[in-house]
Amino acid sequence: MKYLGRINRRGTLSDGLVASALEIECYEQKSGLVTASGEIEVAGSALALFRGGAKVAFVTEDGHELSLVLADSKTALVGAVAQVVATGDLPAMKNGSLGWFQPAAQKGPRAASAA
Repeated sequence: MKYLGRINRRGTLSDGLVASALEIECYEQKSGLVTASGEIEVAGSALALFRGGAKVAFVTEDGHELSLVLADSKTALVGAVAQVVATGDLPAMKNGSLGWFQPAAQKGPRAASAA
């Protein structure tokens, strides 16, 4: 695996709670697939969304949707920080920079009104 870098974003969880910070480290596997894991910091009560290995949607302020799951489902959910694995609309490497180089896909009513 090749280390690509770190991304920090703010956004909202699937239930509309604002996450104060999402920090993920991104890696590229030999196959070219980008994988990511890191930490999410939220209000303590929001960590309950992750119970039972649930996947929780996280939408960045600029509209990129990630799916987060606890890195270790046996970890006690204490405090406001959790270790997560991220999938979905992950950033990519382009010209030596890590980031999102295309706008987020439009979904829902906003997408219909933009057409």
